[in-house]
Amino acid sequence: MEIWKKIFCCTRSAVLAAVTLFCCSGCEILQEAMDAGALDTDNPNSEDYRPRFVVGIFSIVYYPRASELEKPVRDLSGREIYINTNQNFSSKNLRDVKIVVRPGNPELCDLKLRLDRRGKVQWQLLAGRHRDEQVAFVVDGKLLAKFVPELPEDENANWVFVRVGIDHFHAKNIVKFAKKNYIFYNPDSSNFFKSF
Repeated sequence: MEIWKKIFCCTRSAVLAAVTLFCCSGCEILQEAMDAGALDTDNPNSEDYRPRFVVGIFSIVYYPRASELEKPVRDLSGREIYINTNQNFSSKNLRDVKIVVRPGNPELCDLKLRLDRRGKVQWQLLAGRHRDEQVAFVVDGKLLAKFVPELPEDENANWVFVRVGIDHFHAKNIVKFAKKNYIFYNPDSSNFFKSF
């Protein structure tokens, strides 16, 4: 009888652990954390590299017309908005990122983005077109924030400040993968001929 009690307790513990793991697997942040560590390579020059925490900035469509240029995206709480699928800005022109912890609310992070030459032009167009109007800050297809793009005080500045107010997990991973994604999207042309 004592053996059956032990078997029952072990089985119950295993079932509870499996149910807990199954319930947690729906959590997006946990899933992203698991995905970020389970990939083959961190070398952006490798054929196996897969960009992660890819940033895209899109215009928000307030009155969708079911156009091919519009698509819905969901935020982390499941709410849906429509965006114009033509990107205004992306990780392709994002050389580096720094975290700026929001004063008075250390739970939220804003970002400083270091842009390449083309990125500076894109940012000026973005900020000019969306003056006093929010745009969507999308990472890996998920809406993380809406913000109003601001022009830097110096038009030749390489860094722009973005008031997105995102969580530390996403901010740290955007920083971690920004340089690697930039290298991946902008390969050195001299590498094209090394394999011949």
